[in-house]
Amino acid sequence: MSKNPIFREELPGEKKSLINVLMTGYIVTLSCLGYMAFYLYIQLGQVDRIVTAINVETLETAQVELLKSRVTKSTRQLQNEMIGLAIIGSVISIIGGIYTYNMVIRPLRKMVDYANNRGTTELPEFKSNTELKQLAEALNEWTTTLKTPEQEGNHNGSGVTQTPPTLPTRGDPS
Repeated sequence: MSKNPIFREELPGEKKSLINVLMTGYIVTLSCLGYMAFYLYIQLGQVDRIVTAINVETLETAQVELLKSRVTKSTRQLQNEMIGLAIIGSVISIIGGIYTYNMVIRPLRKMVDYANNRGTTELPEFKSNTELKQLAEALNEWTTTLKTPEQEGNHNGSGVTQTPPTLPTRGDPS
C-alpha cells in the first residue's frame, strides 16, 4: 500500500471510517459530474452538427424549418435534463448535508460541550470505531485525569492546592 493512502486502514471488525465515507461521496460526486460533462459534450456536438448543416442559400424553407425544429427540440431536451440533474443533485446534496451533520457535526458539538464542562455532561455514544469514537475515548480519559486531582483534594503532593486547567470557551480571547 502507498505511504499516504487516501483511505484510512480499518481495524479488524471495524466499519468504514468517516473519512472513507466522505471520500467515497466525493468520488461518486466527481464521477457524476464527469458523466454530465461527457453527456453535455455529446448533446452539444449534435446541436453543433445541425447548426452547421443550415445553409439558408441552398436549403428550401421546409428544410430550414425542419432543422430549426430539431435544434429547438434538442435545446428543450437539454434544458429539461439539466433541470432534472440539478434537482437530483440538490436532493443528494441535502441528504449528504444531513448525514454529515448527524454523523460529524452534532457529535463534535457534544464533545466540545463535554470538554468545556469537564466531563459533567453526557458524551455521545458511537457504535463503530471511527475517528470520532477515538476522540471521544481520548476526551473521556482526559476528563478522568482532570477529575482525579479534585477527588484527592487538589494537592500536588507538596501540600499546595492545584486547580485543573480551564478550557477556553467561544468568544474567549485566550
